[in-house]
Amino acid sequence: YDCSVSASGGWACAPKASAAQLPPRPVHDASSVSSSGATATDSGTAEQAAGDKPVLVTEAKGRGLKSRSADYSHLDWVPREKLTAAQLAETGPYCSGSYIEPIRPGMNDKTNKSDAPTFIGAKASRYQQEEQVATLAGDVVMRQGSMQVEADEANLYQAENRGELSGNVRIRDNGTLMVGDHADVQLDTGEAKVDNAEYVMHKSRVRGSALYAKRAENAIIRLKDGTYTTCEPNSNAWQLKGNNITLNPATGFGTATNVTLRVKDIPVLYTPYIYFPIDDRRQSGFLPPSIGTSSDTGFMLVTPYYFNLAPNYDATLYPRYMAKRGLLMEGEFRYLTKSSEGQFGAAYLNDDDTDRKKQTDYEKTRYMLNWQHKGGLDSRLMTEVDYTKISDPYYFQDLQTDQIGVKSTDYVNQQGVVTYRGDDYTARLNVQAYELASVANITPYNKLPQITFNGALPYHPQGLDFTYETELVRFERDLLNGNYTDKDGGPFNSNGTVGTPRLDTNVAGLARSNGDRLNLKPGVSLPLNWSYGYLTPSLKYMYTQYSLDLDAQGKNDLVINRNRAAALGESYKSSQNRGVPIASVDGGLYFDRNTQWFGKNYRQTLEPRAFYLYVPEEDQKDIPVFDTGEPTFNYASLFRDNRFSGSDRVGDENKLSLGVTSRWIEDNGFQRQRVSVGQALYFKDRTVQLPGIDYRTRDDAKSNVSPYALEYEYRFNRDWRTTAEYNWDPDSHSPRSGSAMFHYQPEDNPNKVVNAGYRYRNDQIRYDQNSGTWKMGGDYGTPGTPGYVKDYYKIQQHDFSVIWPIVPQWNAISRWQYDYNRNRTLEAFGGFEYDNCCWKLRLISRYWVKYDEFSQNAPENEKGDRGIFLQIVLKGLGGVMGTKVESFLDKGIQGYREREDQAF
Repeated sequence: YDCSVSASGGWACAPKASAAQLPPRPVHDASSVSSSGATATDSGTAEQAAGDKPVLVTEAKGRGLKSRSADYSHLDWVPREKLTAAQLAETGPYCSGSYIEPIRPGMNDKTNKSDAPTFIGAKASRYQQEEQVATLAGDVVMRQGSMQVEADEANLYQAENRGELSGNVRIRDNGTLMVGDHADVQLDTGEAKVDNAEYVMHKSRVRGSALYAKRAENAIIRLKDGTYTTCEPNSNAWQLKGNNITLNPATGFGTATNVTLRVKDIPVLYTPYIYFPIDDRRQSGFLPPSIGTSSDTGFMLVTPYYFNLAPNYDATLYPRYMAKRGLLMEGEFRYLTKSSEGQFGAAYLNDDDTDRKKQTDYEKTRYMLNWQHKGGLDSRLMTEVDYTKISDPYYFQDLQTDQIGVKSTDYVNQQGVVTYRGDDYTARLNVQAYELASVANITPYNKLPQITFNGALPYHPQGLDFTYETELVRFERDLLNGNYTDKDGGPFNSNGTVGTPRLDTNVAGLARSNGDRLNLKPGVSLPLNWSYGYLTPSLKYMYTQYSLDLDAQGKNDLVINRNRAAALGESYKSSQNRGVPIASVDGGLYFDRNTQWFGKNYRQTLEPRAFYLYVPEEDQKDIPVFDTGEPTFNYASLFRDNRFSGSDRVGDENKLSLGVTSRWIEDNGFQRQRVSVGQALYFKDRTVQLPGIDYRTRDDAKSNVSPYALEYEYRFNRDWRTTAEYNWDPDSHSPRSGSAMFHYQPEDNPNKVVNAGYRYRNDQIRYDQNSGTWKMGGDYGTPGTPGYVKDYYKIQQHDFSVIWPIVPQWNAISRWQYDYNRNRTLEAFGGFEYDNCCWKLRLISRYWVKYDEFSQNAPENEKGDRGIFLQIVLKGLGGVMGTKVESFLDKGIQGYREREDQAF
């Protein structure tokens, strides 16, 4: 029959025009259809009538509805072994199955319910004309727009546009399924109420139950005496149970009142109200807490709360309770616009720990402010800000926090930068200051301001390239006066000497200068390139002008104290300048061939390189060192035109560097192996050195050859790689420095991480804060005196870290960093992680060396600390990143960040 609304408002039904034979009448129980006062109809084929008004058409489905099942198939649960390959790819590695919504007609229909026609199918139906009630029985299916309703029986009340359904009720719409015993449905809006309900949201893996569930016209679900969990159907590891639960699929969040968090049906937490996400969209709410303990903080509990303020900005609050110190309130605000990104951070603590009360620079009220920003006013003009302010230099040592993007360092940065990029040049304005985050360091120089203008000329006569570098900078610092006091109010040094001065008083001579520096570096080169190689002769000229201010103590060192002046070899002039030419020739060849290695085809290359550099000697002892240092030696340093970083020193050179690189490249472009080896031949001694270093006492400054420099990289595949550096000194017949690193992390399973490394260095060029001069490595202190440590500045360490599945769902996490030079562990942690489909637990025990400014003696201001950290993550109630456990796992294990990004 075709049925439509008649002019009187009733049903007008007529046999179909088709003369095809109708199917036989199905047999039903007497209770399913009454014979009194009703017109029985056989069901036909689903068909929509033409016209603008909704039309009711009966359709035969022939599908039986299952009762609620022990295997949860009534919630569309499909075990893992029955999932397709595509469905498995979207299912978590520890999930035993997934909710798969069956394909059905109209499931993606976007038509409004009031405008959509209604399709009805059943094994039998009848219509009571007077009451305007249609009764359906046997596999009842009603579909309107994207919503589909199924039941054993249904009564449809035309006047009210309402339906009553009973027996195995299912209501589907927009990826949500509600199952119950009885339901009332408003046919024109889709509103529904389901009694004794269960529900599932397929994509979010959310399920639960309720005394009854109401579905609003806008698809919002309200549960009475309901539950909410993301755990699998056969598990209730955790669930929320509340009087009233509201789930809003449109916004992706839920709310609940009078809520109890239950773990294995045991109540563990009560809250009168909670706001939580129901999908992977950002939502406001509590993030997983972290629990730990350490000697500085005592018991510690962090309960982050996330504020999803807008699509392009958000905020997170980190209340951190520490039993020994009180409540530290930290927070960050992040923003993102079309032309900028950044964050503001702040922290405040009224410290209950008075252990430092008598110590230098003690503050009871402790705080940190931070602003990090990157932006572009247009396509050429860029801005950057990195500003941090702390209350006292012990902030990071005591609180050890990096929640708001600031790492624990010796200094905190206070910098603003504006950069303009032209077609052939770059102009940059930098204003940069530093604040000490440690009392065992000398105050650094500020750049107030620094202006650079670098570029190249737009024309190239005869193939020549003309470049220029320009810098104008003001260096300033206020050296601190006075004495240190320790935690007992006495001398800072442990041997009990009286009146320990601040380290700034060790700064002497020209190192006490402030000043302006103008640096000009024009250059010309002739690049010659061929398919088989290249040759680039180059000539540069570096001119530097200084205008210096020297304080009274510095003048005393260099003018009055002749012995000091003679030791430093310095003299003071308020105006200094230096001009040094830099000539070089850089050339290389390229050879390649096809070869095989272990049966695999490769393109092997051979790339020899020669670099000649000549820089004449220029006496620079009367020039202070503002921002210059000497980088450690490696293969790349063979081909630099200045062995110093910064502009305060230009190293004199007459050398020829020789190197060769070979690569093995597969047909698909994958570089399997690379090896480089080289050495420099010196034709004169390197007399220009940093203050305090005499080249005559420095063996490598007088050597005729540099160490052999080796670099190596091998990739077993895209998951395994190893890298190594090795520098061998032929004069001392010993290694100068080296490292070997191994990293394993499969692309298809980043949950497996293995890192193993070893590094050695015995050639550090460092600034000795006690003498105020530069030195090469060496011992700490004087032999035979307290605190003396031999080879203190020698580095000899291994670092091993691993994340590895032990059994399904259980992962071991560990790191061990050991210092062979002083026979001590620098950091070690170990523990486990349990991960399943709905929750995660981490328990980590950690030991680490921290630095406490209790003594100027470097070996004595280091002490070990221990902590135990517990983290529980209830998936579906918030994210996981940014908590205390993640902070040291991310810093200590290479590949941890990639693993977590893949997981989320």
